[in-house]
Amino acid sequence: MPQRIDRIIKLLISAVFFIADCFLDSFFKALGIKRQKSCTILVYHSVFSDERLSFAQQMDTLLKIGTPIDVSRLGKEYTQNRPVLVTFDDGFRSFRENALPEMVKRKIPVVVFVPSRCLGERPGFTAHYKTRVMEMVMTSEELLSLPPELVTIGSHARTHAHLPLIDQDTAEQEIFESRNDLEVILNRAITLFAFPYGEYNDQILEWSKQAGYQQVFSLLPHRTEKNYFLWGRIDTSPHDLLVEFKLKVKGAYGWLPWAVVLKRKLKKFSRKSEKRIYS
Repeated sequence: MPQRIDRIIKLLISAVFFIADCFLDSFFKALGIKRQKSCTILVYHSVFSDERLSFAQQMDTLLKIGTPIDVSRLGKEYTQNRPVLVTFDDGFRSFRENALPEMVKRKIPVVVFVPSRCLGERPGFTAHYKTRVMEMVMTSEELLSLPPELVTIGSHARTHAHLPLIDQDTAEQEIFESRNDLEVILNRAITLFAFPYGEYNDQILEWSKQAGYQQVFSLLPHRTEKNYFLWGRIDTSPHDLLVEFKLKVKGAYGWLPWAVVLKRKLKKFSRKSEKRIYS
C-alpha cells in the first residue's frame, strides 16, 4: 500500500510538471523560439509472457508520442517529437523471448546491459526486484543471436554488485573485467555501462572512464553532466498505467532528481537539529 500511494503521488506531481512544461513550450513558441527536447531514457528489467501485450501497447504508444532513437543518437539536438531511448537491465531471457519480438516488429532500437559473469544463470540479485520467478540471464549463444542492427549490448558489471559498498579492488575488477568479458564473447567494442542498482560515486565514475566506457547510466531520469558521459533513466514496467507511461515518455518525471536532492538536504538538516537538541 505505501508503494502504491508513493506511485500515485509521483504521478500527480508529474502531471503538474507536464502541464507547466506545456505552458513553457507555448510561451517559447509564441516568441518564435524552438525548445530542444531532452531525451527520455526508459529502463525495463523483465517482460513476462503475460505482460507481452501490455508491453506491445506501450511500444505502440511510444511510436505515437515519441521518437525511438538508437544510442548513437543520444545527445543530438531534437526539436520535434521527444527522443526516447529504450534500455533493459540484467540481460534476462524474458527480454529475448517477450520484449525483443515486439521491438523487432516496430523497428525500435534497444540497449541491453548484461552482467558478464552471470550468463546462463539464475543470479541471486533478482530477489532485489521481488519478481514472481528467479529470472535467468541469457547465455553467450543467446546474446550472439540478438540482431545487432537493433540491439546494442552494454556492461552491467560482472556480478551486478553494489559497487559503492564493496572493496575498491573488487569494484574496479567488476567495471574493467566485465567489459573485457563481453568483448571476447561478442567480438565487438563495449562502450556502455549501467551501474547495478543505479549506484555510483566519483571514484566509480572515474574508473568507468579509465575502463574505456563512452557513456554510463544511472537511474534518476536526467542527464547529470554536460559532457554527455553520465545519463539518468526512468524506471518503467509493463504494469505502468497508460497515463503513467505517457508522462514518463514525455519527460514529466524529470522533477525526481530535484526531489532526491531536497530529501537529502532535509535529512541532513534533521540530523543537525537532533544533534543540537541532544548536545
